[in-house]
Amino acid sequence: MISKINTIQHYDKRAGKLAERYESADVIELQRQLHSTLNNCSAILELGCGSGRDASFLAEHKVKGHLTITDGSEEMLRNAAIIHPELIPYLKKLELPKDLETEKDKYDGIYSIATLMHLTTSDINKTLKQIAYLLIPNGIVFISVCTKRGKQPPDDPRIFTLKNSEWWSDQIEKTGLEITTSVETTDGLNRAETRWVNITAIKPE
Repeated sequence: MISKINTIQHYDKRAGKLAERYESADVIELQRQLHSTLNNCSAILELGCGSGRDASFLAEHKVKGHLTITDGSEEMLRNAAIIHPELIPYLKKLELPKDLETEKDKYDGIYSIATLMHLTTSDINKTLKQIAYLLIPNGIVFISVCTKRGKQPPDDPRIFTLKNSEWWSDQIEKTGLEITTSVETTDGLNRAETRWVNITAIKPE
């Protein structure tokens, strides 16, 4: 049975190899878009940091905001600390959606790369609702999710909720956030059947 627990366990067991793989991905355009979107934010939350690749990029390029960098996998956080030790003070375990629902801080920037599609549709909606709640007025959210991929191997127990860009935009807009950009892209690891969408939205005043 595919479940959230199995998904997190998968990342715990394969964290080292997966972190190495994520570090090798061609994400130049993604990171440029991420930086330009969040550059003026003062408090930034990452949901699902993986290897720490994107948070390290933001820190290196002197994004102005304080970073809170989270992941649901203890082992992914451990590998992020090894690969990018400059992130250690900002790393935090946070499992979606339950831990996000107890988050007290407010943010003007929230981003999530390659994470939300690993939730069920119910948990996606809970997470998006909480993202909208945690954003201050005029706060920005940047989400990148997989919309299409090849056949899932039998030894891969992860949840994959694969929906098209219109579905993701609709779920985001249901929270009261307003979509500003939605860009469909190819895969940074050159997987021919894999497609992504990068969506930016703002919380209106």
